[in-house]
Amino acid sequence: MLQFPAMAPPARTRPALAALALALAAPGAAVAGPVEALPPPNPRGVTEVAPGIGYQRLERDGGQVVHVLRAAPSPRVTLAPALAGDSPIRRGALTRAIGARMNAGAVAGVNGDFFSYATSSPSGVFMQAGELVREPEASRSALVLLGDGNIEAVALALQGRYQPLDPATGAAAAPPRAFTGVNRAPARNGETTLFTSAYGAVATPKAASRYEVRVRLDADVPLRVGQPVGGTVIASGSGGGTTIGAGHMVLSAAGSAGPGLVRELPTGRRVAVAPGLLSLPPGALHAVGGGPALVRNGIPIVDAGEGFSSAQTGGRTSRSAVAQHSDGTRMFVTAEGPVQGSPGLTVAEQAQLMRSLGARTAIAMDGGGSAQLALWDDLVIPWSGPRSIASAVLMNYDGVTVRPLPFRLSANNDHVDDRATMIVRATRPGVTRVTVARKSGRPTRRIWEGRMGPGAVALRLDPRRLRLGDGVYVVVARHEADDGSGVTEQRRRVIFDRTLSSLTARPSQARRGRVVRQRLRMGFRLQRAARVTVRVRSTSGRRITTLVSGRLMRPGARVVDWDRRVRNRPVTGRVEVTVEARTRFGTSGLVRAVTLTAPPGDPRAAAGAPGA
Repeated sequence: MLQFPAMAPPARTRPALAALALALAAPGAAVAGPVEALPPPNPRGVTEVAPGIGYQRLERDGGQVVHVLRAAPSPRVTLAPALAGDSPIRRGALTRAIGARMNAGAVAGVNGDFFSYATSSPSGVFMQAGELVREPEASRSALVLLGDGNIEAVALALQGRYQPLDPATGAAAAPPRAFTGVNRAPARNGETTLFTSAYGAVATPKAASRYEVRVRLDADVPLRVGQPVGGTVIASGSGGGTTIGAGHMVLSAAGSAGPGLVRELPTGRRVAVAPGLLSLPPGALHAVGGGPALVRNGIPIVDAGEGFSSAQTGGRTSRSAVAQHSDGTRMFVTAEGPVQGSPGLTVAEQAQLMRSLGARTAIAMDGGGSAQLALWDDLVIPWSGPRSIASAVLMNYDGVTVRPLPFRLSANNDHVDDRATMIVRATRPGVTRVTVARKSGRPTRRIWEGRMGPGAVALRLDPRRLRLGDGVYVVVARHEADDGSGVTEQRRRVIFDRTLSSLTARPSQARRGRVVRQRLRMGFRLQRAARVTVRVRSTSGRRITTLVSGRLMRPGARVVDWDRRVRNRPVTGRVEVTVEARTRFGTSGLVRAVTLTAPPGDPRAAAGAPGA
C-alpha cells in the first residue's frame, strides 16, 4: 500500500493518512546505510579520457562485454611499455603502474606480456626507449612500437654477442661469443646470459654450477639494442651472487660454459658487449612480448599457433589486445570473461573481434585473470581481486587533463554530491587557468589560475560558492607550457541540479485494528516539480518492486510508504531503495541500502529479498 502526502491531499486519501499518523517506530526492524547518488547508466557513446583519447563500453551479441580505448593519431598521444613492478623480477598492479607515471602523462593502460609465476619475469621481450631489459621469446609475436606512432606485431630473436679484447691494443683476444638471455639466470647447461643494472636486484641468483664475471662499463649507460658497449672485467668467481650495481654488467654461464668464460675474461680483460634483435623494424622505440598476432594487413589470423597450447588459445576467457586501425587510431581492447558474466572469447574469436573494430594490425596480450584495462588508476573490467602483472602498455597524453567529474552535482546541502574535487594535471611547467560556464557560455566563473606542472592540483567545484544556478555547465582547463610547445585544453561537462535531496528510509509499524504490520517509510525532498520513480532492488541491482513510476510530484517534502511485501510475502534482508526525479535537467537519483528484518511470528517471512 502506497501513500503520497502532498500539500493538500485529496479527500479520499485522508483516512489512509490518518492511519499512517498512528505509525510507531520499530527499533531494530531496519538498519539504513548512507545515502549515495544513483550512478547514471553505462554510457553508450564514447567518453573522453584526454583530448583525442576516448573510451567506450560495448555490449555485443550474446552478452559479450568489450572495453575499447581509442587514441586518434596525434604527436601528443604516445604508447609505451612499463614494468608493473618496476623490475623484470617483480610484478605489480596495473593501476599502480599508471598512477606512478601520471605526471609524465599516463592516462590509461592495458596488461602486457605473459609471465612466470615462479620468477615474476615477463615471458617475452621488454625493450623501453631502446634499452633491452628482457630477451624475446622467438616463437611468439611481440608488440613493437615505432617512433612515428605506428605499431607492428613481429617475432623477434635475440642476437647477443660479447668479445674479449686485448687491454693494450683493443684487438680481439678471442672469437665473439653468444649470450642468450638478458636479466635472467642461465636455464640450461652451456648457456651464458647477461645481467644489467635493470635486473632489479643487487646481485645475481646463487647457484653451485654458475661461473660469473663482473664488468665495469666505460660509461654508465643502459644496454641499448644496436649500441655496443665496452668495459673492463673487475672480478670473477663461481657460485653466483655477484653484485651488479650501477655502471656494471655481469656475464653468467652455467655448467660447461663456465670455465671458458672465466678463462677468456680474466680480471683486467677488456670486453665488448653488443645486443641485437633480429627482425626489429627500423624506427622501433619500444617492444613488449605478447602473442599471438591477431590481425596483419587487415586480415584476421585465426590459427596463429605461435607455440601456445590449444587450452591457451581455445578456451573462452577474458582477453586483451593492442591494435591499430587502418586510419592510424591506436586501440586497447579488453573483453570480459565468465568471471564477469560474459561468455569470453577464444583467440580466433578475439581476432575476428579486432577485425570488426577496424584493426589493420592487432596482437594479443596476456588473458584470463591478467586481462585488465584501466583509466587513470581505476580498472574498468571488474575483478574482485585484480592479479598483479609483469608488464603493461600505457597510453600517455602530453598536455593538460581534467579527471572526469561527477555526472551531476546537487548543491542542496544534503551531503551527497554537494561539491566535487577536480584533479587538474599538466605534464610540462606552465600557466593554467580553470573556468566554469554554462553550456551557452554565460556566466563564466574563474575557479583557479596559477603555475603548475609537471604535476597536479586539486580544486573544489562548489556551485554554492560559485553562486551558479541549476543547469548544464562546462569546466575548461587551459594550460600554456613555458617551453613553447603550445597550449592544450580539456573540457568536462557537468550538470548542477538541486531537484532531489535528503533521502531517508525509516522503519515503522502501522496498526489497523488489532493487526500491526511493519512498514518502511521513504522520505525525500523536491526543490521543483518532477516525475518521480521509487524502486526497491537487491544489492546486486535486481528489481524487487516498483512503488512509484513516473508520478508527477510537487516541490516539498514527499513520503512513500511501503508495506514491505511482494506477492503477499514480507521482504527481508539487505535491499536498496532508489528514488529518481526527472526534470528538464535530466534524471537525478539517490540510493540508500536498508537491512529489513523478518516480522516477528510471521510464518511467511523468508530470508532474502524475493524477486519481482
